[in-house]
Order: sequence, then structure tokens, then C-alpha cells
Amino acid sequence: MLLIAALMTVLVSAMHSVLGGKRLIAPILRMEGLPIILGSLNNTRLTLLVGWHITTLTWLGLAAMLVYLHVTPDHAGRAFLWMVAAIFMIGGVAALILTRGAHLSWVLFLPIAAITGYAAFTG
Repeated sequence: MLLIAALMTVLVSAMHSVLGGKRLIAPILRMEGLPIILGSLNNTRLTLLVGWHITTLTWLGLAAMLVYLHVTPDHAGRAFLWMVAAIFMIGGVAALILTRGAHLSWVLFLPIAAITGYAAFTG
């Protein structure tokens, strides 16, 4: 089951990086009137771009940990699984409620939360 959650997390990461990067971040980076951060507009754009893709990297790290815990289950991993379940549950519920279901991240976030929560509970 954790492998399914890991695969779904990789899918979320890819969609976030490619679709979000193309449809959201790229247009924002081209906008006029962005605030100056760290002394230049270039640093503003770099901060937004790096921040966006760090989220993707974090999800890939979570996916790797899910695969690791599938292969090598341990009791310390249960706390990690509860953390993953909570993060994806909060994100999924927020996306579902705040966008009235329009942002489809909840479609993957909620099953990831359920799978990792189940694995933590039964592990």
C-alpha cells in the first residue's frame, strides 16, 4: 500500500512541477510590478522559482521515505507515517473546501493521507 502512496506522491510532484510551473509560476515570473526581494527583481523571481520547486523536491523525498518504510518497516516510521498522513489530509481538505473541489490536488492528497494513515495505524 505504501508503494501506491509513494507513486501517487511522485505523480503529484510531477504535476506540481510541470503544470504548476508552466501555468502558474511562469506567468507570475513575467509579471510587472513584483516586489524587490534581496535587492533585485532577479532575486525575487529566483526566490519564487526555487520555493515552488522545493515543494516538489520535498514530496519526492516523502515518496522515497514511503518506499523505504515499505521495504524496512520500523516503529519510528509510524510517527513519520502519521506526519505524512496529517500533511496530506490537511492539504487535501483545504484544497477541497477552499477551492470547492476545483483544484484537483485533493483527488490524490486524500487517498495518500488514507493509505499512510492506515499503514501507521496497522504498522
